[in-house]
Amino acid sequence: MRYLMIAVMAVMITTVAVAFNWEIAEIGGPDSEGSPYEGGEVDFTDNGFTISSTGGDLWGNNLGITLAYVDRGISGDFTIQYTIVEHTSDPSAVWSKCGVMIMQDFEPDTPYVFLQSTCSNNDVALNDKGTKFITRPQRAGAAGPGSNGWAPLEWPVTYKVVREGDVFTASVSFDGGKTLESIANPTEGKEDNTTLELEDPVILGIAASGDEDGAPITTTATVIDILINGVNTFAVEPDSKLVTTWSALKTF
Repeated sequence: MRYLMIAVMAVMITTVAVAFNWEIAEIGGPDSEGSPYEGGEVDFTDNGFTISSTGGDLWGNNLGITLAYVDRGISGDFTIQYTIVEHTSDPSAVWSKCGVMIMQDFEPDTPYVFLQSTCSNNDVALNDKGTKFITRPQRAGAAGPGSNGWAPLEWPVTYKVVREGDVFTASVSFDGGKTLESIANPTEGKEDNTTLELEDPVILGIAASGDEDGAPITTTATVIDILINGVNTFAVEPDSKLVTTWSALKTF
């Protein structure tokens, strides 16, 4: 009688996957508020990207922005934290803007919440305009300040925005997020939050625009360490599988 001996072997196969996938959208055109949106680009790195926009604005009735966004919609409460390493405009401008964008859809007239951060190569922007929420509460309606500013800024600057229901609250840090402080200034009636009802899922990303008194300028900002709910969106995660194989060792 012949017998067959069978061996069972378990093999661990490991692959890797990026925590979040990022996409790019150019929103707006000749009719963008502020100045005509002429386009932009996003150059990705291992831990973020450099984003640029020529023209456009985050104000008025029609957006003109370059947007880097995560390709899955975000639902419910969330926290996003990110660091702007540097933010400049060419030529130097007060109203160059970069920051987190939470929007309903990709239409230029969409409702949205945006956290403005002004650029570092303009003294007025740096020391006076600082940071504020800009919101559009109704589709095709006007956009305006949902909170007032915090200033002056320093670089690099880290921002944290928390969504709790319909309330969005912002804080700022100059030590990489170790110490966060509210953007509010109670003595001047400046708050650190804005309220807007958006349907889930929302689009979440980083936007940039370039406008100065109706003339297109080029905004460029480098953004790194982008965390969503504490997860680095550029982190590489292991994806392991246990594979079972059967093989005949010998017969006798």
